[in-house]
Amino acid sequence: MADIQIIGYHTCKTDGGWSYIESEAPFLSGAGQNQWLTQGYYFWTDSDHFAHKWGEDSYKNDYAIIECTIVMDEDLLFDLVGSTKAQIYFERLLTKFKTKLKKINPAKEATVHGVIKYWRKQAEKNKDVFPFAAIKVQDVFGHPTLTFTGAREKMHITIQRQQLCLFESGLHLLQEKKIIFPEEFKARGRQ
Repeated sequence: MADIQIIGYHTCKTDGGWSYIESEAPFLSGAGQNQWLTQGYYFWTDSDHFAHKWGEDSYKNDYAIIECTIVMDEDLLFDLVGSTKAQIYFERLLTKFKTKLKKINPAKEATVHGVIKYWRKQAEKNKDVFPFAAIKVQDVFGHPTLTFTGAREKMHITIQRQQLCLFESGLHLLQEKKIIFPEEFKARGRQ
């Protein structure tokens, strides 16, 4: 298969200063239930727009953004944004997960995190069930929308918030990185 290149924007605290971020970023997320796509390195894709929003909201404007180039074989990306084939496969994984979950805990709701965590664990025994190094998703929170025509209810999301989680096993796919924000960190990188 062909290689694909993804430009991702990783937002982090400025703790540790420029040299620490320059050498250590991107940072591995925690492993808790609040990690949407399970543990990994999180990136906003295609633009630093949402990386800034995340920094403003989550880090109270005390943040840095690292622009990273990630190159991988397209089969290693579980693209739930741009691949209908991947979306159909996710639905199959979800259905199987719900069946297992119903047997274990009928009251528990399935989540994206739960589905991915389960299948990543299954891949430790059989890599073929979840052979991915990264997953790309989008959510619908706060998106501006526009109807396609006045006669239809179908909506176009005008700015899509997309995120990529690069799993630890895929960190070697990160080809380049540079600090692009704040300006004083960016300027140090050019020296």
